[in-house]
Amino acid sequence: MQVSVVIPCYNTTTVIFELIDETISELEQLGFSSYEFILVNDSSPDKGTFPLLLQAAQKYRCIKLIDLSKNFGQANAQMAALNHAMGDIIINLDDDMQTHPESIALLYQKLQEGYDVVIGEYPDKKHSFLRRCLTKMNDSFDRVFMKRPKELQFTSLWVMKKFVRDEIVKYPFPYAYFEGLILRATSNIANVPVDHVQRAQGSSGYDLKRLVKLWSNFTSFSILPLRLVGIFGFLIALIGVVYTIVAVVQKILIPDIMMGYTSLLCVSLIGFGLVSFFLGVIGEYIGRIFICLNNSPQFVIRRLYDFSNEQRNQQLP
Repeated sequence: MQVSVVIPCYNTTTVIFELIDETISELEQLGFSSYEFILVNDSSPDKGTFPLLLQAAQKYRCIKLIDLSKNFGQANAQMAALNHAMGDIIINLDDDMQTHPESIALLYQKLQEGYDVVIGEYPDKKHSFLRRCLTKMNDSFDRVFMKRPKELQFTSLWVMKKFVRDEIVKYPFPYAYFEGLILRATSNIANVPVDHVQRAQGSSGYDLKRLVKLWSNFTSFSILPLRLVGIFGFLIALIGVVYTIVAVVQKILIPDIMMGYTSLLCVSLIGFGLVSFFLGVIGEYIGRIFICLNNSPQFVIRRLYDFSNEQRNQQLP
């Protein structure tokens, strides 16, 4: 049985060598003698990242190194790796060592119980306050819009079987969202509590813009927001009709009553704001449909290095 270890890389530090060493040690302790690592450089702005990853690929003959032509985001980098993963078991790790590779054994043991996907759960997250807040918001949206079980947590540490990977890589569009892709492939998913530690080196590549963009990808897997917008719009229109009837009746019964300019202005502003918001939601869906129909690439590989296959590697630029 072969294992593929997927590691998306962005502004990676020298901790990557420790991560690979520790992961190899854990895999061999679990009895795996055949394994591969797929490192994906997601066009890191730090110019030292790619040479560092290339050095790792030359040192460890079990590494495939993918260099993307621009920054496509973590999920699309994972998709690039999965398209080149040959293992029967696929493991996803971050490049920052915030979760130690010793957690792999816990996830693999749970997988052996018959689950299709096992995901690490962080009882005590060491992410920034902003990221924790947006994660909680994302969890709430997923439970409502994607019918994710309340007790199930998603993190970037997971182990899955090959057939799940085979189903996920069928998704060809640029808005990859792993929670949605996993949930539509299987419901046989489990969590395992694991330790989450502070970064030893570097800083997170997720700022507010990237977090919001990542969160918004749920729209590619659910039309429930559009349905809710329609229902909410109908309720607002119904309230408007009732308010109009009340206003007309009041005017008939009390001819001298003054119609409120302030209330009219407030209602107009609220209505305009709601219409703008609804148009924004609809526009998000239409925009994504247009981009998908326009065949926008999920990822573009500039270079691929596979030092385990020298003949193939000689043909690469």
